[in-house]
Amino acid sequence: MDSKDEIFNAILRITGGDDTKEFTKTAVTRELGLSKPSSKIDKALKELEEEGVIKVKAKRGNATYYVLVKKSLNQKTESSLSVQQPAIQLPAQQNEIKQALREVLEEFFGKPKSFEDLDKTYEFMKDSLGYVSIENLRKQLGLSIEQFMAKFGDYVLSNYELIPGGKDGFIKGGVLYGIIRRKDHVRV
Repeated sequence: MDSKDEIFNAILRITGGDDTKEFTKTAVTRELGLSKPSSKIDKALKELEEEGVIKVKAKRGNATYYVLVKKSLNQKTESSLSVQQPAIQLPAQQNEIKQALREVLEEFFGKPKSFEDLDKTYEFMKDSLGYVSIENLRKQLGLSIEQFMAKFGDYVLSNYELIPGGKDGFIKGGVLYGIIRRKDHVRV
C-alpha cells in the first residue's frame, strides 16, 4: 500500500525539505493517514537510511528521530518529482479560480478604472476654466497616487495640459504640475 516513494513524499511534506527538521516514524504514519505504523514503513525507512537519503539523528526512549541528508536530498527529490508530479490544476479550474479572484478583487477595490472613467470624472469636476486638481481627480476615482500614475500617467500627458500647482502630479524641470486641463478645451 505505502511504497517507498510515497513515504519519502510524506517525509518531504513533514520537513518541507529542511535537512535540520526532525521527524519520527509516527509523524510519517500520521502524514500517510494511518492509525498504526506498519512494517512497510519500517522497511522503507530502513531502505532510505541505507541509501543515504535519511539518517538517525537521535534516539529518545522508544522514539527514533530522523533527518534528511542534504546531499542525497537533491537527487532523490528530482527523481521523485519527475516521476510523480501530478498536474495540479486543469485549465478549466484555472479559469474558475481566476474569475473568483477577479470577483474578490472587484469587491475589495471596485471595478478597474478606464480612460472613459477618467474623462467622465474630469468633466464632472472641472471648474469654469476647465481646471481639475490631479489630487482631487484621483481621490474621486478611488486610486492611490501610484495606481493613478501607473494607469493614467501617459494618457494624461497626451490628452491634458499640465498646469503648475497642486499637491500630487508630475514633476517636470523641477516644477510640480498637479492641475490639468483638457487639451481640446476652448479658451474664452
